[in-house]
Amino acid sequence: MPVTSVGDMAQQFVSMRNGGRIKTDLSQLAQSLSTGRVTDVTATLGGETARLSGINYTLNQLESYEQVSKETTQTLSGIQTILSQVNSLRAQTSEQLLLLSDESNPSQIDEAGRASRETFNQMIATLNTRVADRSLLSGSAVEAQALADGDDMIADMIATLGGATTSDDILQGIDTWFDDPAGGFETMGYLGDRGPDPEKRLSDTKSLVIDARANDAEIINLLKAAAVAAIADELPTIDLQTKSTLLQSAGRSLFAAADGMVDVQARIGFSEANIARWAAELNAEKTALQIAKNDMISADPFDTASRLQSAQLQLETHYSVTARMSRISLLDYI
Repeated sequence: MPVTSVGDMAQQFVSMRNGGRIKTDLSQLAQSLSTGRVTDVTATLGGETARLSGINYTLNQLESYEQVSKETTQTLSGIQTILSQVNSLRAQTSEQLLLLSDESNPSQIDEAGRASRETFNQMIATLNTRVADRSLLSGSAVEAQALADGDDMIADMIATLGGATTSDDILQGIDTWFDDPAGGFETMGYLGDRGPDPEKRLSDTKSLVIDARANDAEIINLLKAAAVAAIADELPTIDLQTKSTLLQSAGRSLFAAADGMVDVQARIGFSEANIARWAAELNAEKTALQIAKNDMISADPFDTASRLQSAQLQLETHYSVTARMSRISLLDYI
């Protein structure tokens, strides 16, 4: 029977190759045991990776939608906070102005006028609030300020009024400034986008429109009422009775503006509820896909530990045999 002999150098190469293979197996098994995932996904799936690729693609999409959902939730929350603060200013000013009457003394009227002037600026500043350097009430033009400064708007309104001194003329002039589609508030007051409301894609089948801007009719009505009270403190040519009449009219209009503000807040609240529900659905779908993915690529801890122990024993045996063979000499056979 012929015997195939292996030279010392060849035997060394064979030993090194076997040792390297065992070390590689040991390293992969140790990694699988620590991560809980197989190291060779393709081999584990028998080359059938299409389903796993589909799951990964869908998970990436869901993560993108999840990020949009979080950003939209923050935007809606910010808008709701702004509306709440503005409505609080409305309520405080309305309450103060409704206390005025034809019998109010000059100091009460003057103080109400000064407070109303400050409140108008506070309302404008609040509506111009930015979050993460993005304007929340300027539509798609998030880089733009939603409204012109309060002082600038008041100055433009006063210029429009000319020399009006009666309460009726002043009220009519302010109405015109806010309602004129070719001037006033439309061209100078509101600085944001006038196109379609921004739409956020939250899934393959769902999208949400953020329908709240500083030029909404409800907000314009509120600002119009606040402007009447603010201008009453800026017209030195009107008499005290006219000033009182303007402030009382503004108080009633501010009180009536409450319903409109509630409507806007309700719209935003409805959107918040929708996005919360859709986010929960996305999270459930994402969890189900993660479970399916883990079932495909997870390593059985008991099987992996057993194979790791076997590989360790195999490596120890390999080193032991290699060391023993390296000590063999001709004298052992004489």
